[in-house]
Amino acid sequence: MLIEIVNISLLAVVAVASLLFAWCMWRKCKAVRKQNSHLQQMANAIGELNVMLVFDGDGNLKSLNQAFTKLYGLSEAEYVEKVGARLSDYIKWSGGANFDSSKDKTSFVGRSNGMGDVCVWKQVTVTRSVSMDGEVSFMAVELDITHVKEAELELQKQKRRSDELLVNMLPSEIVDELKAKGSATPRIYKNASVLFADIKNFTQWAERMNPRELIDTLQELFSDFDDVLARNYIEKIKTIGDAYMCAGGLPMPNHSHPFDIVLAAFGLQNAVRAFDEKRTRIGRDPWLMRIGIHTGPVVTGVVGKTRTAYDVWGDSVNTASRLESACEPGKVNISKATYDVIKDYFVCEYRGKIPAKHKGEIDMYFVNRLKPEYSADEEGFIPNSAFQAMRARL
Repeated sequence: MLIEIVNISLLAVVAVASLLFAWCMWRKCKAVRKQNSHLQQMANAIGELNVMLVFDGDGNLKSLNQAFTKLYGLSEAEYVEKVGARLSDYIKWSGGANFDSSKDKTSFVGRSNGMGDVCVWKQVTVTRSVSMDGEVSFMAVELDITHVKEAELELQKQKRRSDELLVNMLPSEIVDELKAKGSATPRIYKNASVLFADIKNFTQWAERMNPRELIDTLQELFSDFDDVLARNYIEKIKTIGDAYMCAGGLPMPNHSHPFDIVLAAFGLQNAVRAFDEKRTRIGRDPWLMRIGIHTGPVVTGVVGKTRTAYDVWGDSVNTASRLESACEPGKVNISKATYDVIKDYFVCEYRGKIPAKHKGEIDMYFVNRLKPEYSADEEGFIPNSAFQAMRARL
């Protein structure tokens, strides 16, 4: 009798335990179904707008949604063939170089190419989740930011164009100062070299040329001048008609500017000679240019509210202009201040004291060529290594 009671009790306990276990499993299944339903609803909501891919805990692709196919033009099979079936393949394809799979959530901006090499910029968020039964999965959600990125790239492109335009109008050091401070501080240079160049009888030539020919001719010639200045570290200041003004030793001060600007003057005269050779071949009269150079103190600054310009002022500018006016066509005319610096390296010809408007009489010199020991060519226009070594020590 006692044994029967014990057996009945044991059966009751087992029955209750079974019911309790079944009830727990039912609750767990219900929770899992609820979680899966929530995930499915979230996936459906995400999938209407955004690309979504799901990977298992080992990083194998489980599924991708229709938004992916629509955006990239790739079916799941085509994607696997082109990219691969691993999470690491997807990250590499998406440009996520610093992705860390150990984190619960990682975001990055990347770019991918789909069918037909269509380019897609995207914000990718990879979420690591663990289900109630311990199953790990990764969900990658993409937000298409192609239009935003294209607008950003276009803005950067326009900014580069704006910066390039500014650099063409102003020295790069001044552009940097304007961008940083909104204004450029006027500067005094105790020593700089100023050059003026002018084409003889240009006004008469211009009257016989049509406007297009005139502009094209000046564009060709002054473009060659700009190249000469760039090779000799000289800053172009401005052009006024056929007049061309430049300076050395600014905006970044240096000690080689008297030598630099004389070499630039040789380059400008050579550019005109090459230009004249083409003109004579087509029966046109040659152009001849006068050049004046003076070395002394100047003031520089940026002026103007619109069409802002970098300019140079001072008596040195006026003196250089007078030297150009007193020069003979095809020559380079320098002041005594410039001559005193360069005389040991260039062949110069003293002209005497020449009257200059509002300046009285000025000691003037033609600088004809480099001295043979400092010249790499017979004409004496190209400096050799000895000259370059001297200039580098200044």
